[in-house]
Amino acid sequence: MAKTARNIESSMLAVRDGVNAALDGIDREIFNFSLFPAAFIGKAVRARFTLLLARALSLDARQGVKLAVAAELAHTASLLHDDCIDMARCRRGHPTLNARLGVNAAILVGDLVIALAFDLAATISPDLGRELVLAVKHMTEGALLEENMRGSKISADTAARIVTLKTGALFRWCALAAASLAGRRELLEPCANIGSQTGCAFQVTDDALDFDGDPGQCGKEVLKDISAGKFTLPLILAMNDPAAGPRAAALAAELAKGPTADLAPALALAALVKEGGFTTAARNSALERIKTLTPLIDALPDRDGALELKGFLLALVKRTR
Repeated sequence: MAKTARNIESSMLAVRDGVNAALDGIDREIFNFSLFPAAFIGKAVRARFTLLLARALSLDARQGVKLAVAAELAHTASLLHDDCIDMARCRRGHPTLNARLGVNAAILVGDLVIALAFDLAATISPDLGRELVLAVKHMTEGALLEENMRGSKISADTAARIVTLKTGALFRWCALAAASLAGRRELLEPCANIGSQTGCAFQVTDDALDFDGDPGQCGKEVLKDISAGKFTLPLILAMNDPAAGPRAAALAAELAKGPTADLAPALALAALVKEGGFTTAARNSALERIKTLTPLIDALPDRDGALELKGFLLALVKRTR
């Protein structure tokens, strides 16, 4: 276990070097990435997931690093675009690129970074390059579905569809790519399930953090989703509750009508959702998703790697930042 952890941390350094190398390959007259290092790698959850799953599949570490770099580039591109959509001011504890340089530059840099991800994936394998294009298509579909539903009460099933597309798709690609490179065709379907469910559980936990997270620890603005009229699982659970539902609906309506600068309804709604136990319920649903993956992970060939992966996934859904 300790050796696995050391190997993963060593590989994480290689991932960071790989991301930096890809960004440094861009002509600095076009965009100088070195001036904005904080914007392009954060907790690297997708990279860690990829490396741990690759280890559990007995995949060569260098191959796992390449996949992790492509995943982090794709994820970073999606964040750059998300921040423009949400007009976010803070990401990873630093001002967003759109806050510093404007929306136009941030969108174009996002386009550039996703092109780097596609190019890298294609150099690993043409099939993986095509699959990453499909994953990003699904991510965009999820983001568009979320945008279409902004300000509207949605069902838990619709919320699950959004997170499966928006977040689950890239984790799924990471898992499928690792199984494919490891030559484990019999594990493609189980790994796809591991990836998709991990992504969904991660996103549901992130949605809970929008209500109960500490902005000083989260590295981004909280209450952003509810202020923007996004109905995520914690709020959906509150609105479907016979006791809390009417009050939650009234606060959501007040929030939609009031000025965006007025955080009073958002704070009241967040308190209702948190104190009513709905963030806890959402977190529990994420935990249950991860628990269903235990037999699939136990069937992976490297026992120590599988054990390390399970520990990582449990920590992922229990995090408070």
